[in-house]
Amino acid sequence: MNIQYITGTLFFFIIWLILYIHKKNLRKEILIMSLITMPFGPISEILYLKDYWHPTYLINLFGFGIEDLLFAFFVGGIGAVIYEELFVKRIRKGKTEHSKTIISLGIIGLIIIFLATFFLKINSIYSTSIVMLFIGIIIIMKRRDLLKNALINGILISLLMFVFYTIYTQIFPTIIQDWWKLSNLSGVIIYRAPLEEILWGFSWGFLINPLYEFWRDIHDK
Repeated sequence: MNIQYITGTLFFFIIWLILYIHKKNLRKEILIMSLITMPFGPISEILYLKDYWHPTYLINLFGFGIEDLLFAFFVGGIGAVIYEELFVKRIRKGKTEHSKTIISLGIIGLIIIFLATFFLKINSIYSTSIVMLFIGIIIIMKRRDLLKNALINGILISLLMFVFYTIYTQIFPTIIQDWWKLSNLSGVIIYRAPLEEILWGFSWGFLINPLYEFWRDIHDK
């Protein structure tokens, strides 16, 4: 039974559940972002299977795994609220939402990622990370008060990824060598975590919290 991937998602489920239980005022935000980001698990896997890694699934769903959906669900909710959970006591909501801008940025981002990966032959982990940073910067240019949120949130998610791989590779010692296409990557391992996973974590954290706060016009008090 291929339990490695599903076991890894349990780590993020525990973090997600702690955040969900601890602050009732953030539960709506957690659920919204988890549901929005969940479909991007299979979408990103189309890219990552090409040149980044080749995991084995407990349940294979038309070329991707149930684990892809679960990971995207959990990491979406975690990334959206972990900064508020640790540093912000109160938030206030403005009157203007920016749904059209967010949708436009998402579509443009996906197009750039696919062009960079399939036509420019940039490894998918790098193209996705760069585009997430790029969109995050655009959002910060519109809401400069979100720079602190983005930087701290990026650091928190990258640290979370580091802790995860430190634990995960204790349980499955050869998982990095077995699944990751290291010949396509930098080959740099930070203790037990591939450098690319740390960079991806920072990019995701840098984007997801400011994206939600810009979209819903949320401000820290």
